[in-house]
Amino acid sequence: MLDAESGELRRNGEKSRLAEQPLQILLLLLEHRDQLVSRDDLRQRLWPADTFVDFETGLNRAVRKLRDALGDSADTPSYIETVPKRGYRLIAEVGEPRREPAAVTTQRRTLRWIGIAAAVVIAALVIIATARSYSRRQPPIHSIAVLPLANLSGDPSQEYFADAMTEALITDLAQLRNVTVISRTSVMAYKRSAKSLPQIAHELSVDGVVEGGVLRAGGLVRVTAQLIHAPTDHHLWAKSYERNESDVVTLQRELAASITEALRAELSPEARARLHTDSQIDPVAYEFFLKGMTAAGKENTQGFTEAIAYLSKAVERQPDFAPAYVEMAHCYSQFAWNGAVAPSEFMGKARAAALKALAIDPASADAHVAMGAVFYQYDWDWSRSEQEFRRALELNPNHAYGHSAYATLLRMTGRREQAKAELARVRALDPLNAKKPAAIVGVAMGLRRQKNYDQAIAEMRKALQMDPAVARAHAQLGLTLFAAGKQDEGINELETAVRLAQKNRRFQANLGWAYGVSGRTADARRILEALEQRARQEYVSPVAIAMVHAGLRENDQALHWLEQAYEQRDFDLVFAQRWLAFESLRGEPRFQELMRRIGLPEA
Repeated sequence: MLDAESGELRRNGEKSRLAEQPLQILLLLLEHRDQLVSRDDLRQRLWPADTFVDFETGLNRAVRKLRDALGDSADTPSYIETVPKRGYRLIAEVGEPRREPAAVTTQRRTLRWIGIAAAVVIAALVIIATARSYSRRQPPIHSIAVLPLANLSGDPSQEYFADAMTEALITDLAQLRNVTVISRTSVMAYKRSAKSLPQIAHELSVDGVVEGGVLRAGGLVRVTAQLIHAPTDHHLWAKSYERNESDVVTLQRELAASITEALRAELSPEARARLHTDSQIDPVAYEFFLKGMTAAGKENTQGFTEAIAYLSKAVERQPDFAPAYVEMAHCYSQFAWNGAVAPSEFMGKARAAALKALAIDPASADAHVAMGAVFYQYDWDWSRSEQEFRRALELNPNHAYGHSAYATLLRMTGRREQAKAELARVRALDPLNAKKPAAIVGVAMGLRRQKNYDQAIAEMRKALQMDPAVARAHAQLGLTLFAAGKQDEGINELETAVRLAQKNRRFQANLGWAYGVSGRTADARRILEALEQRARQEYVSPVAIAMVHAGLRENDQALHWLEQAYEQRDFDLVFAQRWLAFESLRGEPRFQELMRRIGLPEA
């Protein structure tokens, strides 16, 4: 028995709820029972006339779901007959139930039924009216995930283009004010996933999903997309767009604007104007940009260097290409985290790229984040950095990296409760990333700062159970064990971190400090000499060398190197007052003066 309004199907005493597309197929078959319903009829019923989707896959999936619900078989059908290459026919007997007293009817609602029952003579008309009414009711969408757009070209070398289109759509939709948009790092985990949409939606805690595909060929780009209410598999909107490659940015914005309208979501006036502004781009410049993004995705010194080379070619080809300048600024700023290059060699370039991006596009949230990073990583201008981050989040409330960077700033400036709120927002926007070892280690470090060592150690061990090869997890576990008074265990973990990441000078310095504190002076000296030797050949953070001196209780030398770090504007220095290695220096006037000059509150 079918309840067309709720989509509930009763079979063999069991009740199930049909998703929207299988329901619409069943309703159409009921309207034309014993007649052939062509595939074209189904296309018109399920998708608007201007929609381009992978029709064959979508229809086959919906029919399969309907058959599963009915307990039917395509090979030996009892309900739905397939007419090859033409369509489907409902072959089950459809009739009016026998009228019985209300008490008997109530009793028998859960009994086994055979066939699909329709109610009274006017059932077909009622079903049609109900279906139309149901299709007009749109369930509210408060959060969405843009799943990786499929590469429809069949050419694996075009995967990066489809991924870039996915990221662009996420970036444009992230400007929505009343809808949470899941970040790229979480959704990319579902590329080519066999999981159902309801399952994906549950894992990401969203109620809307955008899926589609991209085809680039012959100088044209075609994108198809559909918006689905994932818990019910109800299709709310679908459309296709085709533009010249030079109009790819305009295509992206049109697609985002249409989805925004389908969601009935709120946009700031600036964001609305942005989505409705045409923008042309040189296809060659865009290709360089995409290759730069791919290289940057390696997240190491070599990758960032390659990315900068590609991005430089992109802006040389098209000087007003703001996103390329933004990504260039990001790549330069990332050198501050891996310590491979002197800050004076790259942060000025990061600043220039961010300023250029802002001059071209003042409403770019990414550009404001990039500028904020320069202010806090190099200038140590906490106030202006905060202004940039806050402006970025006004423009793009769903900017996961912006919230994360702002949380770091808040934590460094002593506003821990506000930082926690920002990090909670990051977890909502990037739920899968929050479950990865690196994020778990970050949470554990916060527990360590609160001197909750047992729980911090447990969380770090949990991260290492997930991936024993994460060197940072071993390093942080080693420091936490050391803080808890378990020096031997701590040194073992620090040694593992160095073995796993032999070029990481910070891990080497941590180990050298631990050797010094535990009385293994010769081992500490060996690491100190290696760092000083390396510093004569390439940039080594002065903070790393200071760390080993601090472990050896050579405070004057440690302070000398920290002052060198200040002159170099080395980013590691801003963490010195919180690091365990410099605990013995906090009472030193020279150390306190350094922290005052940086402008951070006492730890």
